Amino acid sequence: MLVHNDVRRDLFPGLRFDVPQASYGDTPMTHLEDRLERFETLTAECELIAKLATDSTKREFYLRLAEQYRQLAGDMRQAIATRAAA
Repeated sequence: MLVHNDVRRDLFPGLRFDVPQASYGDTPMTHLEDRLERFETLTAECELIAKLATDSTKREFYLRLAEQYRQLAGDMRQAIATRAAA
C-alpha cells in the first residue's frame, strides 16, 4: 500500500498517488513498472534542473520535488515487490 503524506498533497494538489487500474492489454505489474520508470525519470530531470538553476529558490524547489519523486519511486518498488511476492 502506498503511503500518502501531507507534503505530497501540498506539492501536487488534486493528484491521486494510488495505483490506477491497468489499461486493456496491460498487466498490473507492467503498469507499476512503467510508473516506477516515470518517477525515476522525473527524479533525474528535477535533479538536473536544480543543478542548472541559478536562483536558489528554484534550486531548492526542484531538489524538494526530486525527493518527492524519489519517494514515489520507492513506493512503486515496494508495490512491485508486494505484488511479486503474492
